[in-house]
Amino acid sequence: MNFVSIPSAIRFLVFVAGLLVSPVFVIAQDASRESESPSSNLPLSSKDPEEIRSQNIDEFIDVPVSCRMTQRFEMYCPHSEADLRELKSMGFTQVILDRVELHESATRLGLQVVLGHWWTHQTSPEDIERGIEWARAVDPRTLIGFSVQDEPERNSPETHFRFYVDLYERLKPIIRKEFPLVQIEISHWGPMASLTDAQLRYYSLLYRAADVMRIMPYPDIHEAPLSDVFFIMQRSRKVMHLADRELPLVVVLQTWIHPPKNQLPEIDELRVMAYQAMLSGTETLSFYDFNRQVWGQAPQFTDHFRELMKELTEMSKLYQKHQIKTFITNDGILKSTLTSPEGSVTRIELNTSRQATSGFNPLEVRWLPKHTTPEEER
Repeated sequence: MNFVSIPSAIRFLVFVAGLLVSPVFVIAQDASRESESPSSNLPLSSKDPEEIRSQNIDEFIDVPVSCRMTQRFEMYCPHSEADLRELKSMGFTQVILDRVELHESATRLGLQVVLGHWWTHQTSPEDIERGIEWARAVDPRTLIGFSVQDEPERNSPETHFRFYVDLYERLKPIIRKEFPLVQIEISHWGPMASLTDAQLRYYSLLYRAADVMRIMPYPDIHEAPLSDVFFIMQRSRKVMHLADRELPLVVVLQTWIHPPKNQLPEIDELRVMAYQAMLSGTETLSFYDFNRQVWGQAPQFTDHFRELMKELTEMSKLYQKHQIKTFITNDGILKSTLTSPEGSVTRIELNTSRQATSGFNPLEVRWLPKHTTPEEER
């Protein structure tokens, strides 16, 4: 027989009672009676029609973005402590977990933890309380994020985004009081160029429902232009403006089997996408997901991915204090200027296209000669 402490039982009853009278529960009841939410009509392709895309990206061409270098690297869904050790050795700083038993191992290894949930309007108050109890079990020095849903428009299109706004307002005082270092997070697909103005405004509800936004640019699926990583990040910032909130971004890239060829991504494409994200202001670069069985089916994928992570983490450390300005040209060349506190300048340019263009080879990354200050030369 399992015994629950009286304080825990009282806390649970108070939380459940609060949910039953809260806007969250009311929204859940209302949403369960709705036959359709706006999420059901959102475009979820990973590739926009070319005419729509070319018109949409005009406003972002040659417009500089100022940022700092990415310092966090995350992997989704490790399956074991051995996986955690492997990820730590690759330079990852955090993991997003859906396996409750792994948080202690992550803490021992020095990995920070984001807890992943899949909550919808049909989630019971008891399930939400269990998620909070799970958070209470994690070392507070390790826990940094509490994700309430992954791609709600795909995984629960019948749930109106208003539900997550109300859930956020209900969770926020609990999280702020008990877990002051923890951010409430949510992810979504895109945002893609095919979204209408009304749909962008609808997405802005999600940006009012989180402290951190996870976006998922997957242009390597179905061979969409890889420069979509940059443009999707800028589109996300446009939605932030609609929500009147500036949020840290987590950019999630795929390390999973891609349709229609059912193959893992090419490392050269991953490199170009990762560089775009890191040079354009993502706070965290994330990958979905780490599956040894799947990775083992592709010769040398693990070794090449490890080499890529070494390259990315070294760049992160080397340019940690630099100011970065990045823009993209009409022919898909991303250009970044990295300026140190002392004034030395490093320039990185890369071709986001799978074809040669403007004197660049396909997917070529160029590091231009560094310009130093007189003080550094001495």
